[in-house]
Amino acid sequence: MTETNRSDIVESGTAGPAQVYAYLLTRERATLEEIQAAIRCPGADAEQFTQALVNWGLLQGPSEEGHFHAVSPETAREVALSPLHRQIQDLQHAIATTSAAFDALTPVYETHTRSRGVPDLEEVHSLSAVRDLITGLSADAQEEVLTSQPGGPRPEELIHESLAKTEGLLRRHVRMRTLYQHSAQFDQGTIAYVEHVARLGAVVRTTAAGFPRVLIFDRRVAVLSMRGNRKGALIARNPSLVDMVVQAFEHAWAVATDFPVSYGRKATQITTSAIRSSIEQQLIEGISDKRIAEGLGLSLRAVQRHIAEIIKELGALNRLHAGYLLCEKRLHKGSAASQ
Repeated sequence: MTETNRSDIVESGTAGPAQVYAYLLTRERATLEEIQAAIRCPGADAEQFTQALVNWGLLQGPSEEGHFHAVSPETAREVALSPLHRQIQDLQHAIATTSAAFDALTPVYETHTRSRGVPDLEEVHSLSAVRDLITGLSADAQEEVLTSQPGGPRPEELIHESLAKTEGLLRRHVRMRTLYQHSAQFDQGTIAYVEHVARLGAVVRTTAAGFPRVLIFDRRVAVLSMRGNRKGALIARNPSLVDMVVQAFEHAWAVATDFPVSYGRKATQITTSAIRSSIEQQLIEGISDKRIAEGLGLSLRAVQRHIAEIIKELGALNRLHAGYLLCEKRLHKGSAASQ
């Protein structure tokens, strides 16, 4: 049965075909003319309803005498689903065969890379290959997925792309924790995404500090961003290396705060204060505006606006002077607290 045939009964509506089917169940057989007379409809409609039922396997005919007769839904279902069951079995067999072929090559790969002293770290340079790899790792994950997404709000297309993977993981009861930067809290697309996945069981937090982009699957594989290639990724499978990445994530997670899906004045003040404090610390360290913006996931203009406010409040001559005054202020506070 084709997809077009399967849609016939829907396009015809259910009432007409149901009338034809009910009528045929009361008789051993009937012609198209008898069906038309029984359900009192135009000939074209009777023909459309009858053909829809034939396509679905609920009627057989017409015979040489022009008769149709009804078939039970159970029998029709078996006939309709049989090709689909075969397709599923063929796909399962193909998956098992392909997986076995790759499994057979894994010991060969490990033996040769180990003999050359190559660590369990692989470079993937193609964005499409990275996406396919993440899709496969998500499908294989059994216990937990950890993700960190620095850089503030994510593009809407990336949010939609990750939503299906996230839903699939959570519906399989795979635990999921995600870390954003504070600036993501003000993006409506991210807020809607977090509201949705949180209802399914995901836990999302934010922090002011910068951190690397990473995905960790079952604490056995880590996907890391690649320096100098935004479209590529590093795939780490070495247990010690993955454990180090997990520990870095856990440290960032411990000082992060829950993502507030509903914003009040107090929550806004807390987030803004955390961002401001981080900017002040980096001013003391002499970090450039551009690097501060990249580290906090803010626009350069937003960072420069914060710095201008800090300079004005301190009465500083410039950003260098502001950094000096901030350092002096903190030293004074520390000295007062120790007395």
